[in-house]
Amino acid sequence: MKCRNLLLKVLPVMVCREEQMKDIDFQKKVEELKRFISTEVQILEACIITSEKDIVKMENRVSEADVILLYKPRLGLGNCVVKIIEFNLPVILFNEEGSVWTPLDALEYVYPRDNVWVVVDYEDIDFRLKILEARKRIGCTKLLVLNSDYPHWERWLMRVSGGLNSIKERFGIVVEYVGSEEVVKRWKELGEERVKEVVEKWMEQAEKIIEPSRSDVEKVARLYLVIKDLLAEKNAQGLTMAYGDDPLPVPCFAYTTLRDEGVPAACEADIISLLLMVILHYLTGKPSFMGNTRVDLEKNMITISHCVAPTKMAGYDKPSLPYVLRNQHWGLPAGVLSAFVPMNPNHEVTVCRLDGELRNMLITKGVIEECRDLKGYCRNTVSIRISNVKKFIHSTSGNHHVVVYDDHREEIRELNKLFGISTIEV
Repeated sequence: MKCRNLLLKVLPVMVCREEQMKDIDFQKKVEELKRFISTEVQILEACIITSEKDIVKMENRVSEADVILLYKPRLGLGNCVVKIIEFNLPVILFNEEGSVWTPLDALEYVYPRDNVWVVVDYEDIDFRLKILEARKRIGCTKLLVLNSDYPHWERWLMRVSGGLNSIKERFGIVVEYVGSEEVVKRWKELGEERVKEVVEKWMEQAEKIIEPSRSDVEKVARLYLVIKDLLAEKNAQGLTMAYGDDPLPVPCFAYTTLRDEGVPAACEADIISLLLMVILHYLTGKPSFMGNTRVDLEKNMITISHCVAPTKMAGYDKPSLPYVLRNQHWGLPAGVLSAFVPMNPNHEVTVCRLDGELRNMLITKGVIEECRDLKGYCRNTVSIRISNVKKFIHSTSGNHHVVVYDDHREEIRELNKLFGISTIEV
């Protein structure tokens, strides 16, 4: 995976006999591509193949690319199509909007073959590029596990069959451990001025502050800055953290802020949920909410409950939801800062769960019925109406589920195919 430049590199290639090229303006098609797709990609210099000998000229070009957009305006030269497929890059077959007979003819030469798709219009191209871009960014991701020397972290890791090697093999994701000694040392030594700035921002932007004192906010703000520093220094894009009997607070509101900033951050050292949050982050452009699962069979609803909810559920570029600063529901010592974030009733959501073997993903569409701060539960309890509660519970692989705004089932299904993950849809 080429990670130096995270933009997806698209190589436009036209396959057409020289005598058939009259009235074909390939450069115009490339310019249209640039205008009509919204996915941010790098379009490489176009390449024209008129015979099999031209394939040799492509070899250096292919080494730069992540995907080939293969224009097929005329029949014939199936042997060239086969040679291009053998470069083992994803290939999108296209002619022009609504015209699919020549791309379908080209498909016959290579079917069945993974990573080859016929598309019908620019929206279809955009969708496919979005999926491929997400895969590239996921494969270039590095994650941190803070306090990795705590014994219970290993219990979480063991829920991924094969551990870190399986994660790297399946997704390309690298995981680095950071011991508690380093985290605590940084937390204790952090400069007060930096902490003060974050504290004032969090308190000013809160709709209301109920239990937490300024001291509580300061302790979590200090941890938030330590996490930010570690992510920057280690060039990492997401994290999870094990909790223990040390001076560090539980990072609930630090995670809320990180998720709003585009940093996947999973609660309770849950590496499985973290992987899924990374996938959804790159695929949807939104942060996600994870939590414990309960059911209401009478109302055909599930409830997902935790103390960390992003305020940017609608998207990183969308307005924030209001939040009320609370203490963390466990009633732990001072410095445990959480927030209630009222997610929008009637909003469509996708609920997901990745299994520990990284082979299956459960997905279902739901609608938020209500979001409440309930006594005895975590601060954010989201009730979601789904199609079949019993089937959902019988199909899932664990307690924590991840929720993202809007219906993203189609994108998830297609991305799962690229990773060799089966989609279980309820």
